[in-house]
Amino acid sequence: MSKRTLRKSMGYIKKEYPRTRTIPASWYLSSYKFKFNITHMKPFLDKLKQKKLVGLQCSSCNRIYFPPRQICGKCLVKPDRWIDLRETGRVASFTVTYLKDPETGEVLERPIVCAQLDGADTSYPAQLDPDIEFKDTYIGMPIKVHWAENIKGGLMDIEYYDSIEDSAKDLQPKEE
Repeated sequence: MSKRTLRKSMGYIKKEYPRTRTIPASWYLSSYKFKFNITHMKPFLDKLKQKKLVGLQCSSCNRIYFPPRQICGKCLVKPDRWIDLRETGRVASFTVTYLKDPETGEVLERPIVCAQLDGADTSYPAQLDPDIEFKDTYIGMPIKVHWAENIKGGLMDIEYYDSIEDSAKDLQPKEE
């Protein structure tokens, strides 16, 4: 049985649509000029210069975004309230990367985490302290911001995240 016969027996009929319009053009992205306005990020970047973290809260669904976004992904409303956030958070997910050290050629195993700050509803990719073994990384691990030496007012001012002590009872070793 051919595909055409099978389609007809299943009730599928391919329709032919007339070509209505064609546009001769060059579809190379480099030929377009994009304008990206970052004025909505100014309060966020100013707070980063002061070593403070803020998230942007949607007035419709109360979702808090860190880093801020122009449009809420849940209700498609422009978030408009700045909320102070703490420097602590948790690992939402992680993956292990294998990078080659350019100086020694040694393969390094480093965890790349999705950090979710306390008070924020979203997470973003970040790095853990290079001294943390990837075997010690787990989802829900408490972390704290480690600021860079030279603050420039950008997300790269957060050099990495340090691990802090977890007070959860289920992670404590059982006494026998």
